Amino acid sequence: MELHISNVHAHTTEYTVMDAIADQVLPRCPDDRGDVTNDGTGASALPTAIGGRPLELYNQDDITNPVEKIPFVDPEIQKKIDASLDGFVLRKVQIGTFYRPDNTGPWDRPPDFSIEWEMDVVQQSMLRIKFESYHKLMRIEIEDPSTRYSIVMKYHNIAEILMPCDTREPYICFYLLTPPVFQKEEMHFPQIGNYNKSYLRRVGELCASHGAIAPYAHHIRIVLPDDHCERDVLDRFYDSCVVAGIDRLFRRVSINARNEEFFNGANLNCVDGWFEVFSDNWRVAFQIEALLRNGTAHTRDVLKLMPRIDWLVSHHESVAGELMRYFTEAAARRSAVQPLQKCFEAILQRQLRHRRLTAPVGRFFCHRVIFTPTRLLLEGPNVTQSNRVTREFKDYEDYFLRVSFRDEDRQQFKCARDANSEIFVRERVGKVLKEGFELAGRHFKFLAYSSSALRTHAFWFMSRFWHPDKGWVTAERIRGGLGNFEAVIYSPSKYGARIGQAFTATDPSVKLHKSQWSEMSDIQQNGIVFTDGIGTISRKLATLIWQALCENYSDGGANAVQPTAYQIRFLGYKGMVVLDPFLEGVRMRLRKSMRKFDVQGKDYAEIEIASAFAEPKPVHLNRPLVMVLEDRGVPIQAFLELQEKVVSNTRRADASVLMFTDLLKRYNLGEDFRVPDILRRLKTLGFELNPDHAQKQLDSPFLVCLRSAAINHVVRGIKYRARIPIPESYMLPGVADEGPAFVDVGYNNIYCLPEGKIFACIQNPGDKEPTWISGACLIYRSPVVHPGDVQRVEAIGKPPENCLFSNLRNVVVFPAQGTRSLPNSLAGGDLDGDMYEVVQYGPFLDLKSHEPATYPPAKPRTLDRPSTVDDICDFIVEYINSDVVGLVSDKHITIADESKDGTLDPTCLKLAELHSQAVDYAKNGRKVSADDLPRTPYPLPDWHESEQPDQSKNLKASYYESSRALGYMYRNIKLQKLPDDRCRYMRSCWNDDISNALQPLVQRKLSGYRASTDQSWVKIVDSVYAIYREELIYISTTHSLSKTALTEEELVLGTIMACSGSSEGYKKEPLHAMNESLSSLLRVTREGLVGELHKGPAEKLRGQLARAWESWNAWTYTLDIQRASSKSGSEQFGSDSFGLIVLGLVLDCLARMGG
Repeated sequence: MELHISNVHAHTTEYTVMDAIADQVLPRCPDDRGDVTNDGTGASALPTAIGGRPLELYNQDDITNPVEKIPFVDPEIQKKIDASLDGFVLRKVQIGTFYRPDNTGPWDRPPDFSIEWEMDVVQQSMLRIKFESYHKLMRIEIEDPSTRYSIVMKYHNIAEILMPCDTREPYICFYLLTPPVFQKEEMHFPQIGNYNKSYLRRVGELCASHGAIAPYAHHIRIVLPDDHCERDVLDRFYDSCVVAGIDRLFRRVSINARNEEFFNGANLNCVDGWFEVFSDNWRVAFQIEALLRNGTAHTRDVLKLMPRIDWLVSHHESVAGELMRYFTEAAARRSAVQPLQKCFEAILQRQLRHRRLTAPVGRFFCHRVIFTPTRLLLEGPNVTQSNRVTREFKDYEDYFLRVSFRDEDRQQFKCARDANSEIFVRERVGKVLKEGFELAGRHFKFLAYSSSALRTHAFWFMSRFWHPDKGWVTAERIRGGLGNFEAVIYSPSKYGARIGQAFTATDPSVKLHKSQWSEMSDIQQNGIVFTDGIGTISRKLATLIWQALCENYSDGGANAVQPTAYQIRFLGYKGMVVLDPFLEGVRMRLRKSMRKFDVQGKDYAEIEIASAFAEPKPVHLNRPLVMVLEDRGVPIQAFLELQEKVVSNTRRADASVLMFTDLLKRYNLGEDFRVPDILRRLKTLGFELNPDHAQKQLDSPFLVCLRSAAINHVVRGIKYRARIPIPESYMLPGVADEGPAFVDVGYNNIYCLPEGKIFACIQNPGDKEPTWISGACLIYRSPVVHPGDVQRVEAIGKPPENCLFSNLRNVVVFPAQGTRSLPNSLAGGDLDGDMYEVVQYGPFLDLKSHEPATYPPAKPRTLDRPSTVDDICDFIVEYINSDVVGLVSDKHITIADESKDGTLDPTCLKLAELHSQAVDYAKNGRKVSADDLPRTPYPLPDWHESEQPDQSKNLKASYYESSRALGYMYRNIKLQKLPDDRCRYMRSCWNDDISNALQPLVQRKLSGYRASTDQSWVKIVDSVYAIYREELIYISTTHSLSKTALTEEELVLGTIMACSGSSEGYKKEPLHAMNESLSSLLRVTREGLVGELHKGPAEKLRGQLARAWESWNAWTYTLDIQRASSKSGSEQFGSDSFGLIVLGLVLDCLARMGG
């Protein structure tokens, strides 16, 4: 309902009326650019349904709904906010870098500012800085009659704002966490009301001279004129920042500014010329580039290191690259007052004493480059899983680069709210893909991508090299040698995907002769393929594959169930293979649907393992699933009861060892450090977190922090992502019943799964017998979008003897007969490695029936000529610009929350279809345009609020209290911070009690054993620990999502606690990389102490127990010395987790010896 107001005095302001009636006056006639004037009238939209029926008839949803749900803003505050929108006129805009001169003076003096680029006010131009509080950003505008450039600084990206006390030349320095966003706007746009964002577009530079320094310098300094107002201009700017909610303000800080020209052409050419020295040691050149590109140092500092780095390469060439890797990381985290040269000498002195790290089999040290709109960020080399190509060129891995394209905050490019980014992505990304780039003296060219890497906008590049057997190896030659792609050559997306099969991260296993494998037909009925992506292997071959994989497991696979299914890559085939009891010897049979391209002339080929399914994965709720289940009839109370039970159990992890280990196992936390197993074994020795009189105290400050981190991680996931484990549920790979294939060739009395039935058998490590799933269950494949993506089926339980799948474990078997393929009914799934969730949790089973979605397969987009690599590059650019899977999914559940029909709303059903199309875009090249998507409703449901503390609600907030299950679940969680003083009175060391408990067990096992070495174990452990600690610090720094390093608790748990905003998926790649690096480090550390535990006779195991026990005693001795010397927390970083490693070795040896 609207109330019209008349006879308002012409000089009355909006704020006066707002203050008088405590409501918001909506101006009647904004023009096309949003400017409004007070013409004496106004309208107020009331949030309450006064009049009932008239409001229902005449309600303007886009006005009254938002007003109903946004909080009231005091008119005086609103007046200050709006006043700050006018901004401040500037004299100069300068871009540069902060640095410390050689004669740095007092340790606490602020750094200087080097002006690397500046813009002065010239005739017919204007400089201005404005606050846009609604969008939480500042905008510096550089405007002339034809063009307006903008420098956009988001509030959360501003680390510090520094202002001097001397106001004769008022200036302000902005220390930024990442470079600002640069935009360009043409001023001559049509004046007929169709202004749109195509006239405002993103750019990477303000001009050519700025473009030259932009990769190295991004901090901002502005100079303001003294406007002779009664209040100082800096005071007014300070007040505007306070009103905007910016609290990182520092007054009376004098920053000397001068143009040092650190990054002019001459200095950069000196560095480039230096790279020629490192033609045979490119790793060193990469780290020098990293110092400059990552903003750690400037050219003058780097060139001063030239003699020392040259000395390092000439005297220690084999380890120079690794030492420089540690130095680059240490330099980035050094204190502000430590000169770069001193940091280098400290690393040199420390690292030359240590042995080198090596990558395990199937892994290699990979260098990474991230292209942002203005910079190249360099990382690594870090341990990475290998692929077919990198294994073929072992020892030449430094010629391969992993290249990602990201925004300045390292998140994926997103469709900008107000600016066109497509042209910029086409120019920035397309140019790199097609022309390559220079880095540290080498030229790198685009090579290929894997399907999973494409989704994260990551690609393989390479620099050509000479191979003694193969001659010159180039990107063109590698692609040409992979196989015959004639069948897909007219489709750039399929062509790129097929090449990418060779770049899937895999583990090597068994080589087969061409006589040991064959191709067989798919099972089809009425044109329906039931075996899309699935083949079979013999029992002997399955065992050989498992033995090969166990070589890379730290426990030799002793604590795992041997898989009966593998996801593979083999020549031009991809998909799954499962155990076939009828195959004898070493045999494999693949299906035609698995063959994606032909490979000729190979007598032998290796089976590459993409995944081995040794145990079921846990199943969790998520927001889209909750929305669909609610619409299918699951009551809100069912979700709340499950949530409350899980949260209660999670917070009770403080109560006992059992509750804590259950939490860790349920969320797969601490597995690499074997924390659950260590705690379980200590419990059998009588240790407890809250012991009674007959138990021993286990708790320690580190365990307290570990539990706090684990509880916080789990509860935040429940609140912000509805990530709740579903009981009696399993995530399993899908395979097909092979029975119909045998019936077709004449076998009798073969049981075949009927339509609507499944078979699933579960066996976890430690289970003596498998568990057969029986009865009604839900089955689906994530992500769930359409209401019919969840189906109810019947599990047959223990299989009959005359079936072919009776020996399969940890898979779900689908019928190979019926009117439709069941996997295809589940969001278009297949059997080439897709994972399916099987749910038997009672409160979720009683669903209303809903037919699955039926989307006709889209024909791949093709050209009228054979595709080239440039066409693949064009597809990649289009993919990055049109990657809207996350956007579609978010719009889907947001609209469903607002609609009375939920996910059954016609708009949601259309979005479900578009989501399916967007998911398949990478394969068929048919994109979904963001412009074709419906508008996101305003305001948003409260569960949509950001997890990031610095991304809090705007003053004109846009959230409402959701009445759906997600809203109740979101509000049902109150985040609690565990008290920080829990460790204050706790004994700082728990190793004495553990030593006393273990000593008699160890002595009994080592009775009569004599060690064969006279080496000091304190020195050995100190050496291993030093390497471990240095690498752990490196991992904690390089895999963090912010400027703050990861904590030791995060590393032990195997998680990253930092919030990543709306793009939770952004965590997946750095989290996987972090855990890959940790896994390698832990293996090297354990082997450095005791060797490989799973190999050798019983006497060798006694020797390993002796070494593990000596290592434990040496560690506790060193720890006591550290604590006695009162070393700071940072100096003790790594000691607690190292203690877990050593303790785990002792307990593992005892367990293997039956003690």
